Amino acid sequence: MWYEVFKEIEQAIFFEKKIKKCSSNKKRALAEGDGNMLQILAEYRNTSYFKYKPSGLDFSLY
Repeated sequence: MWYEVFKEIEQAIFFEKKIKKCSSNKKRALAEGDGNMLQILAEYRNTSYFKYKPSGLDFSLY
């Protein structure tokens, strides 16, 4: 199981909401402490998102 200690309740609530939006695979990797799998899953989502991005939008970093 995974847990984190926060100084402010607002930080904990923000992070909890963020986790609730994650896929079950990401939640499982987080609970198992598998940082490598989290990285792979994050890269996969970013790759597929940018592959199908609408044309005419610029997502480059400045």
